[in-house]
Amino acid sequence: MTTRSDYFLARVDRHLPTLSDAAARRSFLLQQQAGWELRYERFILTDGDSEPVTDPTDPPQAADFLLVITGLGARRDALKQQVAA
Repeated sequence: MTTRSDYFLARVDRHLPTLSDAAARRSFLLQQQAGWELRYERFILTDGDSEPVTDPTDPPQAADFLLVITGLGARRDALKQQVAA
């Protein structure tokens, strides 16, 4: 994973245990995933202009979005499996 996606997903991992139950965690992850999907769509439609560039030598890439979206989905699926077990 990239540094940006690692950083964000680590924050998500720290936040999830603070939520009241598995349903709240799944809801949070679904909302985050939907938000990142919208940001990714905007990023693609604007050729990257929708995202601020904080480091000109390492601007946001499409892969950053895809890694975060995939990571959120994996966490959501893991919660679903934990509840079903």
